[in-house]
Amino acid sequence: MSLHNRTSLYLFFGSRWALLLSGLILYSKDGRVTPGLLLAAVLFQTIYSLLQLNKMRRKVAIMAAIVDVCFGIYLLGLTGGLSSPFLIYSFTGLLMVKPFVSWRQYYPILLVYVAGIPFLFAMTSGVLIYKYVLAHFDYGFIVFAFFCLVSLIHYVQQDVRKQFRKLIMIYSSRQMTSQAMKQGMISYVEELLQRLLDGREVILCMESAGRYEKMQSWKYTYFMNYMKQNRPLSQKIYTQLPSPTGEALPYYVQVLLDRSGKKYGWLLVKTGKNELSILHKIYIQFILMKLETFHFVNEELLDAQETAVALERDAIAQNIHDGIAQELFFISIQLFQLKNALPPDVREETLPYVMEIEKKVKESHRDIRQFIIELKDEKRKFNLHSAIEKLLHRVTEHTEVVPIFENIGWTAHEQLDIEEAIYHLVEEAANNVIKHAKAKHIHVRIEVTSVQWSITIKDDGIGMQTSEVYEQGRFGLRGMENRIKALNGAISFHSEAAMGTTVTAYIPRERSIAYV
Repeated sequence: MSLHNRTSLYLFFGSRWALLLSGLILYSKDGRVTPGLLLAAVLFQTIYSLLQLNKMRRKVAIMAAIVDVCFGIYLLGLTGGLSSPFLIYSFTGLLMVKPFVSWRQYYPILLVYVAGIPFLFAMTSGVLIYKYVLAHFDYGFIVFAFFCLVSLIHYVQQDVRKQFRKLIMIYSSRQMTSQAMKQGMISYVEELLQRLLDGREVILCMESAGRYEKMQSWKYTYFMNYMKQNRPLSQKIYTQLPSPTGEALPYYVQVLLDRSGKKYGWLLVKTGKNELSILHKIYIQFILMKLETFHFVNEELLDAQETAVALERDAIAQNIHDGIAQELFFISIQLFQLKNALPPDVREETLPYVMEIEKKVKESHRDIRQFIIELKDEKRKFNLHSAIEKLLHRVTEHTEVVPIFENIGWTAHEQLDIEEAIYHLVEEAANNVIKHAKAKHIHVRIEVTSVQWSITIKDDGIGMQTSEVYEQGRFGLRGMENRIKALNGAISFHSEAAMGTTVTAYIPRERSIAYV
């Protein structure tokens, strides 16, 4: 028996002893307490209390509870029926029946008991039942009060169990990291809070959602963009937010702050007509404390990872600089010397080949140096549109290909990995056009919306056969496809001989779902 149950039993039987002694005192005022009645009542209550306070088998406990109810009825019969001062004492015996039946069974038992007592005493007194009840009209008030007490106990017990289950859920969420890795951090916290808040809609908007979740719904993207543009002035506020359909809905909004006081997101809870209770807010704080800890640890790990990657990139860049770049520079010098040392009799025939080789070596050297710059400056900040314009100009320089660049839409901020993917996609496709397509024009179109990026690279060259387009490893198409799919995007290649080639890619923004 747990301490909680034992304490409850002590309180219960202490109250029953008080009711029994009070009844004996009230009944003794008329001088009708006989030694036999006093001895029987005290002895029975003592034996019954000792039995209940010690471990008993279930069958024995049920029999003891039934005997207690019968003894209460017998005590009422000896002391005046419904006028007995032991009436409340006898009713409390019914409380010990509850542990053995469900609430659905318990209420009919109570009804049978409270209706059967007047009927039993009316029969033994030889009085009509309705006259007996009218003579003891105050019995109805006692029954009503007892049912109110039982209903209150029922409600409190259910609510306590409900809140206890929620506390168990909060305690179980100490394994938040492992669960989040399986389910996704945002989805896991939203589902947990929804259960703790009695099914209310919960939307967790985190500015670095891509670190915790690969896919998010369109509703998440809508509210995330809305909160970025309309930041609440207060950290905790009840407000009206427009739904995607334009309807104003009531929400509880709480700003998420890390240990340094820096904001990293918002929690939105749909309130409906009823605001959150104090317990709801306490549960929210418990979960947000765990979320903040997870966010802090994740940020620390991410910073360590980025530092390690930066060091590795610097080392790779230095090795390329000391190795391939220096070798290309040395080859370029040797070609220059070779060009000047060509004999006059072969100079006219050989010089164009040497100059073409020298040009390719210089182009390769330039590309290698650009690659080194990119490696050393991993967190570079550049304007994507401007960078692509410069890229197209550089790639088509000294060629007959005319670049056409079109950009639609604008965004103030985008994740670096998405910008890098778009840049390298255009770079790879443009190089393919220059090397293989024999095109006169290359048309690059980039469109950005609140949902996704759309990239189209089209040329009017010789095109490729369908078998060549899907041949693995051909023209770097496999690398393009892997780069886009790593961001949950989609890419397609369409080409026909003598009709040119079109590369189309879609990349979802903020890890939202792409509509392709």
